[in-house]
Amino acid sequence: MPCLPLLLALTLLGPPDKLADARAQIDAGQAHAAANTLASMLKDKEGDEHAVRMLLAEAQIADGAPDRALLTLEPLANNTDAPALRLMARAFRANGDRLAAQGARHSDDAASMYEQAADYLGRAAAAGDASAASEAGFIELYQLGDAPAARARAEALLAKDPASGEGLLLRGCALVNAAWTADKAGDAAAAKDLHDKAVADLLAADTALGGKRPEPVFQLAWLYEQSGDAGKAVQAAADWCDRLPQKDASRLYQLARRYVGERRWGPASNALLAITKRDPALLTNLVKAESDPTKVAVSLSWAIQPLMDAQRGRDARDILAALCAAGPQDADLWNNYGLVARDTQAFEESWRAYEQALALRPDDANLLNDGAVLLHYYLHRDYDKAQAMYEKAIEVSTTLLATPDKLSPEQKAAAEKAKKEATDNLANLAKGVKEWKG
Repeated sequence: MPCLPLLLALTLLGPPDKLADARAQIDAGQAHAAANTLASMLKDKEGDEHAVRMLLAEAQIADGAPDRALLTLEPLANNTDAPALRLMARAFRANGDRLAAQGARHSDDAASMYEQAADYLGRAAAAGDASAASEAGFIELYQLGDAPAARARAEALLAKDPASGEGLLLRGCALVNAAWTADKAGDAAAAKDLHDKAVADLLAADTALGGKRPEPVFQLAWLYEQSGDAGKAVQAAADWCDRLPQKDASRLYQLARRYVGERRWGPASNALLAITKRDPALLTNLVKAESDPTKVAVSLSWAIQPLMDAQRGRDARDILAALCAAGPQDADLWNNYGLVARDTQAFEESWRAYEQALALRPDDANLLNDGAVLLHYYLHRDYDKAQAMYEKAIEVSTTLLATPDKLSPEQKAAAEKAKKEATDNLANLAKGVKEWKG
């Protein structure tokens, strides 16, 4: 079959889809390159001008140049082009965010940008963009701090459609703000009434929006936390984590920290377990980010108390594993992890925990004995190492007990226990007894 000349073949295939390529670049985080391509297309009057301007503005916003996006969109910003109006609002908001990040001296300029964003969203709503009005309300609520304006916008949406999920969500969030304000003012009765109304609106919004949006459950988690309903707070925080594009366990973690501080071990363990069930690394990374990971890991480890039974021991082990993966420098925490791992039949995991504990406290007679027990009775290996550990445990405890007046009652009891157990275990090892008798 004869081949077509290259130029003719390219003509038949048509020109490359530069818009599609630019979109792919934006999605791949290459907004600057996409903006250059699209700017050249606009200059050369290549392609549909409206489509090129819209995508160029999006690239400019993604590239951190929202001021350029405003200039790009200006010819399109009439009161009938809802997508262009919404994109103008997005550019104004990005400008506001940029100015707000520069500090308080730019706050007035940032507020002006947010006001413009809300105004353009209002125009987009009038042009048929159903969700633009609620977005404007959220800017009024969170960026401009005008809760009454946000609530009024929500009431207008609900007057048109009492079942509007967006309207219910906006009003619920405005009510959360009002409840917080009333509580700070010391008006407990008003705060309670507003709290209950906010919960009702947010639950209704969640249903109306299909139970998929993260915003309602984020607010509900805060409301339930404030009212002391820990179980619902943890569940709402878990739902929020699941509904995000990338799981974020920070809300669950905050709840766990709070409930541990209040010695409420049940909800604290539920919050930690909700994290580890989703991804243990989420908990590990949050602990690592603390200024004192060891202190936090030890504190959180107290939450496993309700899980210390045959039914839930593995859950306790999973939490301790995630905490210890943060590298805490606390031998007792590693020892507890080793004990729980041993009791849940994870013997190799237990030995690794004992190794870490002994690296931190190599002359602890009880750690030496317990680690040797694991090798001797459970793993059935490295008997020479186990023997050496028993012998060192006996030596260390004997030395301590030689000066009993220098020991507290607890230290004396611990040394006596380690010496007796290590002595008995060493005798068993010499006799060839290698099964744990309890």
